[in-house]
Amino acid sequence: MKTFNLVRLALFQMGFGIMLGFLHDTLNRVMTTDLGISSTIVFGLISLKELLAIFGVKVWAGNLSDRSRLLGYRRTPYILLGLVSCVAAFVLSPSAAYEVKIGGMAFQKMLPLLLTDVGLWKLCFIFLLFGFGLQVATTSYYALIADTVAEKHIGKITGASWTLMVLTTIIATKTVGLYLDVYTPERLNKVADIGGVIALVVGLVAIIGVEKRNTDAAKAAEKHSLSFSESVRLLSSSPKTLLFAFYIFISIFALFANEIVMDPFGGQVFGMPVGKTTQLFRPTMGGTQLIFMLLVGFLLSRIGPKRGAYFGNVFGAIGFALVIAAGFRLDMTLLRVALVVTGIGLGAASVSNLSMMMTMTAGRSGVYIGLWGTAQSLAIFIGHFGAGVLHDVIFSFTGSQMWSYTGIFVLEIVAFTASSLVLPHISKEEFEAESAAKIAEMAAEAKAG
Repeated sequence: MKTFNLVRLALFQMGFGIMLGFLHDTLNRVMTTDLGISSTIVFGLISLKELLAIFGVKVWAGNLSDRSRLLGYRRTPYILLGLVSCVAAFVLSPSAAYEVKIGGMAFQKMLPLLLTDVGLWKLCFIFLLFGFGLQVATTSYYALIADTVAEKHIGKITGASWTLMVLTTIIATKTVGLYLDVYTPERLNKVADIGGVIALVVGLVAIIGVEKRNTDAAKAAEKHSLSFSESVRLLSSSPKTLLFAFYIFISIFALFANEIVMDPFGGQVFGMPVGKTTQLFRPTMGGTQLIFMLLVGFLLSRIGPKRGAYFGNVFGAIGFALVIAAGFRLDMTLLRVALVVTGIGLGAASVSNLSMMMTMTAGRSGVYIGLWGTAQSLAIFIGHFGAGVLHDVIFSFTGSQMWSYTGIFVLEIVAFTASSLVLPHISKEEFEAESAAKIAEMAAEAKAG
């Protein structure tokens, strides 16, 4: 692939950086703190975008893009479908949040009103639409990278892509934070409108023309001839495949369970206003994450993704321990140090694990990346929604915001530790051998039948 197209491919994540940063940081903070909606409901709404993957959307999209073409393209149509769906949902989300009527109520009083709150159901649909687009677009995007980029360059592309996404998120949230120092609902809607247009334009520029039309059509049709049901059977009957999916689940839980927690943590424990939390957490932790994603991404061909992941796990666990200590002491200096250490861990572990995901495909990029993505989405869903439930449950017993967030951060530390224990048992060679044997077995059964 030409260098120009590699650069364009890396740019694609920037649009998602704008949208996810706004949803996870700004809108999350507004709904939780300013609108007074329960953390369980807010985190549950945000985690809905991962729910569809749990029901097989990623595997379906990956398998379909493996087996069929639209206008001569395998991956591009699904990437564009997902992108447009995300942008439409993103633009609609702030106004829908203000239609929710149950804000400011105690959680117990909200329960009888959940089914009758039209605004809440509208917001549910919007986040599900965003989730559909996110799962379809990212699965097809990663499959396109696996199809077109040499394995020795995948770490570089992954690192550059995610670095650009984090950098975009930092710049966007910093800009949004400054703009929303004078906060009004109208300004929040304006941010979403402008951000949606930018995300759409960046996505179109990054993707259109990268994939060559009708490339290796006959070869692809022969290699990727499994039906959806056969793909599910292949995935579910392979121990090495399931072990790596389990590893991805633990690792992604460790990486992302904090994603929608940090800004509310700053507001409810340290008493920071919305502009302050937006300007502190994402730039400090995200900025460090950005540097180490790029650095480790370019070193992966030398150090290997396993070493990169282990390095990230250690720093991630230490970082969240320091966040807990800073919260109990209300020490802003220690909090900043903790965010830097955590960012080092998140950057190294994320780029290493994503690179492993894109090389563990056994020649079937769509279906395997669909499975790894499903494990990833399940982890994010449980991490986001579970964080909200855990926060509310602990708070109902202790009345302490700090103890509520401590429970979440302790789970992160446990997940980083568990990930490091499973990592030595992952083998690409054993996975590929098992995949080839299972496919040969299925082909023989089909021929005999």
